[in-house]
Amino acid sequence: MLVSFVIPVYNGADFIKQCVHTLLNQTYTHWEAIFINDGSNDNTQELLIRESNLDNRIKVFQQTNQGAAVARNKGIELSSGDYITFLDVDDTLSELFLDTLIKQVSNEIDIIVCSFNIIKENKIIKRKKYTPRVFSKLEYLKKVLTGHAGWELWGKLYKKELFTVPLITPQDIRIGEDASIFIQLITRSNKIEVLSKVLYNYIQYESSASHIRSTKYAEETLQAGYFIEKILKSESFYHMIKKEIGGMFLLFYSNSTRKGYLGLSHPLVYNIYKTYYSYQTLQTIPFIKRIYVTISLLFGQFLSKL
Repeated sequence: MLVSFVIPVYNGADFIKQCVHTLLNQTYTHWEAIFINDGSNDNTQELLIRESNLDNRIKVFQQTNQGAAVARNKGIELSSGDYITFLDVDDTLSELFLDTLIKQVSNEIDIIVCSFNIIKENKIIKRKKYTPRVFSKLEYLKKVLTGHAGWELWGKLYKKELFTVPLITPQDIRIGEDASIFIQLITRSNKIEVLSKVLYNYIQYESSASHIRSTKYAEETLQAGYFIEKILKSESFYHMIKKEIGGMFLLFYSNSTRKGYLGLSHPLVYNIYKTYYSYQTLQTIPFIKRIYVTISLLFGQFLSKL
C-alpha cells in the first residue's frame, strides 16, 4: 500500500536535510514524497534535486510562487498513493508514523489521526495526546469546530478517494486555510479513527506565519471562519451543527487576537459578537477559551464606549 507525502516548500533550504532524514527513517518504506517547490528564491530546488537523485521515492516539482494551498493541490494531483499524508517541511515524524497509521487502515476508516508534540527551541512545550476512539464524521466535525480536536492537516492519513472531487480553496486567506480544507475532508468521510500514540512533531519557529502579528492576518483568520460556514451551509446536517459553528467563530476570534487587535467596531468582529456570543455557544468551547473570549469581547465593548 503506497502512501504519498505531500510537502509544499517555500524557501525551506534550512530544513530539507532534516525533512528527508525523517522520511528515510520511516520503518514503513512503501512511500513516495512529493515536494512542491513554490517558487523558492534560495537553494531549495538544488537541495531537493540532490536528494531525489539519491532516492527515487523523492519526487520534486517546481512552480511559480502561488502559495501553500496551490502547491498542496498540485502535490495531491501528482500523487500516486492509495493514501495521502501532509508534512510541513520544518516538522519531523516518529520513525513509526507510517507503520502505526497503516496498521489501522480499514474499509470503514477514511481518516486516521495521531497525537502530536509541540516543540519550541528543541523542547517539548506541549503534548497533545488524544483518547483513542472511532468517530462518525458528525461527531468528529463537532469536536473540531469547538476546539476539542485539532483542525491541522498534518499528522493524519487520508484515503486518496477523499480528494477525487477538487477541494474548494479560499482565495487570499493564508491563516486558517488548512482548517477549511480539513473540514471539507471530514464532511467527505465516513469514520475517523483517533490514536493516542504521539507520532508527529510540530515545531514552532518565531519566523513562521502563525507567529507574525498583522491586522491583515487577523482579518484573514476571521474570514476563514466565514468561508467554512459557507461550505457547511451546503451540507444536509447543517441544522445539527449550528451551535458548534458558533463555537468555531468564537475560537477563530480568539485566534485572531494573537495576530492583531481589530476592535469590536470592526464589522467582522462585531458580527461574531452579535450573532454568536452567547452562554450556550460559550459552553461548546474549552473552558480557558471561554474565559479569554469573554474578557476580550467585554474589554472591546468597554473600549468602544470611551
